[in-house]
Amino acid sequence: MKFKGYTDEALLASLGGRFTVSYRIALPEREALEMAKNLCVEQTVEFPAAHIECRAIHEHILGRIEDFVPCPGGWRALVSYSDQSATEELPQWLNVIFGNISLLPGITVERIGLSEAQRQWLPGPKYGVPGLRDRFGIGRRPLTFTALKPMGLPAESLAEEAYRCALGGVDLIKDDHGLMDQPFAPFAERVRAVCAAVKRGNAESGHNTQYTPNLSGCGEKLAERLHLAEDCGAGGVLLSPGLTGYDSLRWVSEHTELPVVVHPALAGCLLDKGSGGFDCGCILGQLPRVCGADITVFPNFGGRFSLTKEQCRSIVDFCAGPEGEMPPIFPAPAGGMTFEKLPEMLDFYGADTAFLMGGGLFTVTPDLTDNCARFAGLAAGREEKTEA
Repeated sequence: MKFKGYTDEALLASLGGRFTVSYRIALPEREALEMAKNLCVEQTVEFPAAHIECRAIHEHILGRIEDFVPCPGGWRALVSYSDQSATEELPQWLNVIFGNISLLPGITVERIGLSEAQRQWLPGPKYGVPGLRDRFGIGRRPLTFTALKPMGLPAESLAEEAYRCALGGVDLIKDDHGLMDQPFAPFAERVRAVCAAVKRGNAESGHNTQYTPNLSGCGEKLAERLHLAEDCGAGGVLLSPGLTGYDSLRWVSEHTELPVVVHPALAGCLLDKGSGGFDCGCILGQLPRVCGADITVFPNFGGRFSLTKEQCRSIVDFCAGPEGEMPPIFPAPAGGMTFEKLPEMLDFYGADTAFLMGGGLFTVTPDLTDNCARFAGLAAGREEKTEA
């Protein structure tokens, strides 16, 4: 049985532009080319192409191989897709990019090339690097960033931590990604207490520390938590789109004036670790940026995670490289950050970075306020004082 479907004329009239996806396929040339042809079908019609008589489907709906070249580890296939097959809904857009074929080994999404139409409906960052510098009154230097820890402390203890960090002059304080709505520190109680503590610390110190509570959690709670954070005077919000879905990131970005920070929890499942997935720069740099993040947190090289310098550089490139008219966003390397490593990190990442130090900031000395002041000074390039 052959499938005719709509008339060519009717279907052609509904079609728009095309976007591209760069896939790395870890197979020998012949098998890689066959895989590229197969994914053009699998990611679109998922129906035997030979049994489709509609010319417009063949010419426009089916994926199209635009380029096929060798690359390290295999072959790179640049495939284009119709905008209309992806629609203007983020879940379907991701489904076309890497739906069924994500179940197959050896296929990596390296980069997504947005069409002009997609640049109109994908939100991109509201602030990015230049907007956050203006909003927070931060000149040409890195941002200093920390997290409230550890899980299990009551809200008043976390608020006291935040107060001391604000006294020390850290730019940003976020909930640790594991802090959601637990009985020991309920979301509403924690956000009210921490926002008040940061406000008090800023009033005493003259700093402009901002707090970003973690909105991640049940879908029906997202709007409620966002509104509470806004009402309490939060300086931004945190999301883990690997947990909540990337469309939640898009939704939050479009429904608040607060800056948005993303955390990579569970996104590691999507990361290519040698058997396929999303390239590091794409999943931790490009996707957060086009979906509306202003800051993206990721594991730093040399820490307790396994990212390499090359992977971290790829993330930075996606955060800052050309993406239509979208502003660059702050990469936020984290995980094992210490005072000793900070000079190397400054050389590697440069000023357009939000350095996130968690446990290393809390444990270097018992004086958290002094530790924060030292962190701020080092990030700004000020020399540490030494005793005579």
